[in-house]
Amino acid sequence: MVEQQRNGVWLKEALEWLPTPTFGAILAFRLVNAFTLNTFFQADEYWQALEPAHAFVFGYGYLTWEWQLGLRSYLHPLIYMLPYWLVKSFESKMEDPYPFILAGPKLLNAIIATVGDYYLYHLTLRLSEGKGRHFAKLVSFLSLFSAWNWYCWCRSFANSLELTLTIVALYHLKSRHITLSLIISALNCIIRPTNAIIWLFYLPGVFLQFPKYIIIALLIAAGIICLDGGLNYYFYSEFKLPLWEFFKFNVFDSLSSFYGVSRVDFYTFQAIPIIMLNYLPFFVYGIFTTPWTESKALIISYISIFTLIPHKEFRFIYPLMPFLLIYSASGVLRISTRVSNKMMKLIVITTMTLSLLLGYYFSQIHESGELQIPTTLRNLVLEDYHHNNIGKSSIGFLTPCHSTPFQSHFHLNESQADIWFLTCEPPLQRNLKPGISVQLYKDESDYFYDNPVQFLQNNFPALVNRTSAITPTGKDADWPHQWPEYLVMFANLWDNNSELQELLTSNYEVVERLWNAPFHWDDRRTGDLLILKYSL
Repeated sequence: MVEQQRNGVWLKEALEWLPTPTFGAILAFRLVNAFTLNTFFQADEYWQALEPAHAFVFGYGYLTWEWQLGLRSYLHPLIYMLPYWLVKSFESKMEDPYPFILAGPKLLNAIIATVGDYYLYHLTLRLSEGKGRHFAKLVSFLSLFSAWNWYCWCRSFANSLELTLTIVALYHLKSRHITLSLIISALNCIIRPTNAIIWLFYLPGVFLQFPKYIIIALLIAAGIICLDGGLNYYFYSEFKLPLWEFFKFNVFDSLSSFYGVSRVDFYTFQAIPIIMLNYLPFFVYGIFTTPWTESKALIISYISIFTLIPHKEFRFIYPLMPFLLIYSASGVLRISTRVSNKMMKLIVITTMTLSLLLGYYFSQIHESGELQIPTTLRNLVLEDYHHNNIGKSSIGFLTPCHSTPFQSHFHLNESQADIWFLTCEPPLQRNLKPGISVQLYKDESDYFYDNPVQFLQNNFPALVNRTSAITPTGKDADWPHQWPEYLVMFANLWDNNSELQELLTSNYEVVERLWNAPFHWDDRRTGDLLILKYSL
């Protein structure tokens, strides 16, 4: 026992030296985090938050099928409308508003993550009574140096906001500010309906202890639903109930599986290891060597319920992050009492180095081309528009749908550029042709990648020239697409399809090749990103 206490001295002294995290210090850290994210992660970061916000404020853009059907609440995009509204209000006084279009959401994301990190420290003090400030500081330190948090928390995902609101609501619940906690959790459930799993776990105990809050909870729920209904009526210009549409699509119709079905053990053997990354050994050791707690039961229940849903993603269990970090911190402390101080220093230095390397790679290198494409193309289009007197330009994306941000990063109005991309709508009734079942349904991206050349021949006029293309029969015709000034595709498609190259090289040439990623789970997105320009 004496030896164990001696072994843990260095870490205890280090935590004593470590300052208590303040809001200002965390904000400075997360501002650097937000403004140095230069990579693409998943399409929802843009298409379910920034794109609807930009489309509403500036009057142009694209709304995906979720927004066309009313599957999503405008409560989340609403917060991103604020920086866009500010830019629009002062746009006439700015030499170039574009940097502010990009910076506004980043600033907001940094604030959201900062609030979450700040409350995480205080929530840990509540959840780990008896362990004190040192333990809470260790959890905060692990959060700030988490490569996954660096990569994900300062993005415009609903899950990132969900994580922050979950932490804040849990803090107020544990602090007996129950009404405030109920309001925050109700808002959270509107943004991410699956967040209700956490509150179905915690609230029954609260209601048993304080029965009066059952009525208060019902009134808050009714009020928030009415508020959300009025908000969505304003934006949709008709009555929409996103909660119902969400459950109908994901549960009753089970159409979310169209976007991928994962193995039953996905969250246990893929999601948690990816979210934890280099913290995984600490988490595993911590959760298996500590007594059974309410937090363990929540983790198991949450993952078990999500396992029943066929479509799975890492981000879906992001609200569990505070509990994962708490068990990781427990693991670090327990390990520190079982190894020498010298070994513990080596473990800490190695862990921090790995976090920095992983954070740098995934925020600066991996899939960087997908985020650079809109700005690169924007510069090419504006150069044509202002200096080469070409007028309105056009861009076509021959990539899997939503592979890049759209007008939230292009910010080119309809007089400047016509931009189209291959779509990937699910098998909704409106998309099903006679004789085609849900099982046999393919979206536009599927048809293209099945046979790229045949798709181009069937959906584009004969490639004679861009402005006077004629069909093989010599008659003008209406086509789903017209040949654009610029084409975008991944190198994997271009480099490995000689027939496609033969079709396009007579009229197009590669003018930009942007590094993207050395590997990708979707082989269609492998390799660099190419920009081809039409040339006679």
